Amino acid sequence: RNVYKDLRQIELACDSQEDVDSWKASFLRAGVYPEKDQTESEDGAQENTFSMDPQLERQVETIRNLVDSYVGIINKSIRDLMPKTIMHLMINNTKDFIHSELLAYLYSSADQGSLMEESAEQAQRRDEMLRMYHALKEALGIIGDISTSTVSTPVPPPVDDTWLQPGHR
Repeated sequence: RNVYKDLRQIELACDSQEDVDSWKASFLRAGVYPEKDQTESEDGAQENTFSMDPQLERQVETIRNLVDSYVGIINKSIRDLMPKTIMHLMINNTKDFIHSELLAYLYSSADQGSLMEESAEQAQRRDEMLRMYHALKEALGIIGDISTSTVSTPVPPPVDDTWLQPGHR
């Protein structure tokens, strides 16, 4: 039953555009649709016209939700791929720099034989490690000789206490 039989207009007082949109969506779900000949708004733009077909409205809402979901997936994919892309570009630029400029600079600046020579600190460290290796090898040989030449006496047999009576132990 239509209570407001002759009234064709409802006036709403809302604080924000979100409230207006919420009311419009609620009216659409309830089956109240605005007329097609709406007046222009204050800024001169035509108000959104809504279809009179609820099935079409549901299809539009479904498509809108699917598009929003698709845009969200694309946004997440882009956010995931950006760091990987940046690292890929940084590594490729570094590799190109090494191949083009750094190697050319190294080959032109010094004798290649001197680049491959061992430094004095590394030679001293290598000699210390060799001395440590030989000392440990000799120590292992001494420990091996000691453990094989150790003499041990056998354990004496257990005491025979069978002559004792069982109650006097």
